[in-house]
Amino acid sequence: RFDDLTIRVIMQGSGLIGTTPEDVRFSADGSRIFFEWNDPAALDSLNALSLESAYKNYLDLEKRSGTFVMDVVSREFEKLSDAAADTLAPDEYAWNKERTRRAEIRGGNLYLVDLSARTTRQITATEAAENSVAISVDGRTAYFVRENNLFSVPWRGHPVRQLTDLRLSNDPDDDEPSKQREILMEQQKELFKDFQREDEPPKKRPRPVYVGKDRSIDEFRVSPTGRYAALELSSDPSGVRRPEVPHFITESGYMETRETRPKVGDEGQEIQVVLVDLEGDSLLTLSVESSEWVSIRSWSPVSDVLLVRGINADFTTRNFYGIFPDNRNAEGKIDPFVLDEYQDVAWVGGPNFYSTGEWLRDGSGIYFVSEEAGYSHLFTVSMDGSRREQLTTGRWEVRSAHPSLDGTRWYLITNEIDPGARRLWVMDRDGANRRLLTSDSGEYVPTYSPDESVIALLKSTVISPREVFLFDTATEALDGPLMVSTTEAFRNFPWVWPEVIKIKASDGKSFRAHIFRPETFGQKSNGAGVVFIHGAGYTQNVIDWWPYYYREYMFNHFLALNGYTVLNVDFRASAGYGRECRVAIHRHMGGRDLDDVIDGARHLVKYEGVREGKVGVYGGSYGGFLTLMALFKYPDEITCGGAVRSVTDWAHYNHWYTSRILGTPESDPEAYRRSSPIYFADGFQGGLLMVHGLVDANVLAADILRLTQRLIELGKEDWELAIYPIEPHSFVRADSWTDEYKRIFRLFEKNLANDK
Repeated sequence: RFDDLTIRVIMQGSGLIGTTPEDVRFSADGSRIFFEWNDPAALDSLNALSLESAYKNYLDLEKRSGTFVMDVVSREFEKLSDAAADTLAPDEYAWNKERTRRAEIRGGNLYLVDLSARTTRQITATEAAENSVAISVDGRTAYFVRENNLFSVPWRGHPVRQLTDLRLSNDPDDDEPSKQREILMEQQKELFKDFQREDEPPKKRPRPVYVGKDRSIDEFRVSPTGRYAALELSSDPSGVRRPEVPHFITESGYMETRETRPKVGDEGQEIQVVLVDLEGDSLLTLSVESSEWVSIRSWSPVSDVLLVRGINADFTTRNFYGIFPDNRNAEGKIDPFVLDEYQDVAWVGGPNFYSTGEWLRDGSGIYFVSEEAGYSHLFTVSMDGSRREQLTTGRWEVRSAHPSLDGTRWYLITNEIDPGARRLWVMDRDGANRRLLTSDSGEYVPTYSPDESVIALLKSTVISPREVFLFDTATEALDGPLMVSTTEAFRNFPWVWPEVIKIKASDGKSFRAHIFRPETFGQKSNGAGVVFIHGAGYTQNVIDWWPYYYREYMFNHFLALNGYTVLNVDFRASAGYGRECRVAIHRHMGGRDLDDVIDGARHLVKYEGVREGKVGVYGGSYGGFLTLMALFKYPDEITCGGAVRSVTDWAHYNHWYTSRILGTPESDPEAYRRSSPIYFADGFQGGLLMVHGLVDANVLAADILRLTQRLIELGKEDWELAIYPIEPHSFVRADSWTDEYKRIFRLFEKNLANDK
């Protein structure tokens, strides 16, 4: 049934596959779930006419996608009109302590839902969107943010009060006039009645609070009592230069440019956390190092204590701070209290590192995941920092943790069964009696109902994208899928669950890989092999859920159907395998990770019948970088490669990613030289396709153009550069995806499939 599988069909994306459900959330009473979706039924009828036109058909149908609602009991679902979605589906919400009241943002407006009184009232109807909703600890007041200012409303609904008047500028009173200007001002007051004012009455609250010029407010959180607001501010340091991305295909017909992120070593945004005292209309700052990157996690659920995460400038230390507003030093700044500190000689990180760190439900302490035991595990720390407990152990990773409402247990997503799995577990509060709740293979992404009687799970497998399932926490029964999101055309292909193999690496350790053999598809091997190299560095692709690189997963099918033996490798630095694997590239990207790719290529030759000199590689972003390194450093073993949106010189990539691993070009120039393909281009012998989107704001097109010039000056031949004028980092258009992968396939056919 693979007769109709062409590169053009594979690259249709959602036009072939359908639209998976996203953004699952429950109604306040738990009787309904809302999700964003597109019913594939209409797409099926169009795809039946021509699979290769599916992408155009999908664009025509995309406007029909929207918000759906499902009854939890009957499992019946329907699409909401845009107007109904704006008045029924919550975008964000906050509960009171007893979970009898919920403040919701729907369609940008505030609604108050009272479950005890069974009432729902719309409070605002504004053009400006409300956000950052909260409820006071006593449940009597709801808060929201509109256009960078905080508002409150009593639960009875009136009046709405503005609590802050924040100004994104410097305080004009801080700019003292010169003596000459002060004399002129006094002269004007003496001579002219218009400037001889009586003392004006004090301005009604809120009085202006000046948070600083050229800053933006990225987070805005009100404290449980409503006394303080926490702001996360960002700004560019002076002197920072931002590269400009050229846009040649524009509506105006003229080239336009847009600024993007700074390069490594040219510091990025400065982040600062401040508090606003809402009673005194004053700004309170924290006494932390100016170079420390601090960010708001959340206020305690029971008191005015703010949880803040800090990461030092070289990314080797992570601190969780408790911010007690009354803990002031002699300078009037707030001294943070260190709740927990973690250090790593390489750099701090791990699964969901930037989203971990929350309060326990009773406010007695915090919980987080940390790699300090070698793998990412669940920890708790008491409010005063004196009691620290590790609740899980083992050679596996906790991906997420959710404390139950009654505080008696934890729900976990872990890869305990298999490094490539993400399944749902439950355990006691102290970490005892851990049990697997979802035994089937796949990934499970949970959303918990308000009373936690039901968990909505987005489940996927290698051969099936995400679908909605419901899990009953009392009976532990899993029901689903509750609808079908994939198109009939997609389901008609017999997608293969690839075999997972372990490959012995040259350093004696092992790594995992998927293998696609031609014989699995009833085809004869052509004696050629291909290694696919995933992107992002720290991600995972040898998994049992629907891959992020799903086009490449289908392309690997296509290659195997055409006689190629294909490996998809989780090289060193991939996620899912603990700290040692994660930091294996410290100070040398293109070192141990590249060795694993080459060991994979050697495995194909030694054990899978691939001929020497008939191995190619391909990958995008970090995978494109390793493709270049493989061709430049191992030209006798890697014959050709397709390098897509590739980093060619790490000195030109961004600061936050690169400096964690390599330091800065100033502090460790040798790390940049040994990690950057442009310094190894003289080893290139041929067989290279470079592909790049011109409006890529992540890996700039200038990166690939610099390497192109280097190849020209070295007199290298047998390389090709394909530029896509309107594509960003990850391509958007199916025709661009199709052109890109047709070129990669031609590259393999030319260099690997023939007998030369």
